[in-house]
Amino acid sequence: MRGTVPERYAGRLYVRESIDGVVHHWVWASSSVHTSRVHRVANYASFATAATIRAATLRRPDVIWASSPPLPVGTVGEVLAARFRRPWVFEVRDLWPESAVSVGWLREGTLPYRALDRLARRYARRADAALVPTPGLAEPLQRHGAATVAVVPGPVLDTARPAETRARMRAKLAVTDGTCLFVYVGAVGVANGLQTLIEAAAAVADDDGIRFVLMGDGSDRRRLEQELARRRMSNVRILPPVAKAEVPNLLAAGDVCLHLLRPDPLFTGALPSKVLEYLGAHRPFITTVPGVPERLAAESGGSFAPTPEDLVREVRRWRAMSPDDRRRQGERAFRYGIENFSLDVNVRKLEAVLVGAMRSA
Repeated sequence: MRGTVPERYAGRLYVRESIDGVVHHWVWASSSVHTSRVHRVANYASFATAATIRAATLRRPDVIWASSPPLPVGTVGEVLAARFRRPWVFEVRDLWPESAVSVGWLREGTLPYRALDRLARRYARRADAALVPTPGLAEPLQRHGAATVAVVPGPVLDTARPAETRARMRAKLAVTDGTCLFVYVGAVGVANGLQTLIEAAAAVADDDGIRFVLMGDGSDRRRLEQELARRRMSNVRILPPVAKAEVPNLLAAGDVCLHLLRPDPLFTGALPSKVLEYLGAHRPFITTVPGVPERLAAESGGSFAPTPEDLVREVRRWRAMSPDDRRRQGERAFRYGIENFSLDVNVRKLEAVLVGAMRSA
């Protein structure tokens, strides 16, 4: 999310690494992806080129899995499928170019938009199987030309941490036992609508029992930090991103999690990965997004707050609960997550997609 290169890979064109028994081939791509559109395009193009060159020299695989965005990864999948004469699966985690329009990165109808739209439809038609992580993307991908689309969301894993971890993290954040801590983890970009959080936090700044912590990075982080400083808001803290394994420690420190996105019909059918992380951490969550996120929040014991005013009301309501009530809601959220998004269920779905692609080819 930072758009920078980790130190152990910096200055290297290629790194081969085994992680948990899985061999990873890391290739060079231009960095500073969040600084401008030119840098972002350069990152997408350089990664697609380097990945194709490196992957073409590997052993012949059984199936190729290309995950978008960035959209040019679809070209990598198509080229390698032809190179090895093997089937390929096209996974779409964000629908392009529609997502680029929703965040103001592209304008519909322009030449770049039409070019990306043609690519997206080409990949959807030519892939041997199509895969999405959320039900709201299935129908749009079929409109792009995919014959059938499988929905395989991420799994909910039990990432609860002991009470000692919670106490240590809250002390590190200078959060007292009586404070209700609201946590947001994820991208800090234009599409994430974090201005809603800032406005709600400003409205409850007089309550010392409410605090907010954001962890992540993205194109809107610098502006948010400047606004917090200008408005002298001390009840919101923005932390830099950490390794994925460290995220549950912060969630353990929190009482209620936040899922925010700017208003856009494109997001109403999304099942965000951060929501699954929240459920796995035994934490209820508030969402600003109608549709699938709203339903998940309601069914798991969380709540829906589409406007800053609604978010203020929900923040005050959760703050008024006793710690025991909030913990009970967190346990309800975890049970809901395991019942609906267990690892076993997802593994079987994914296995069926990969086997089906190989058989069809």
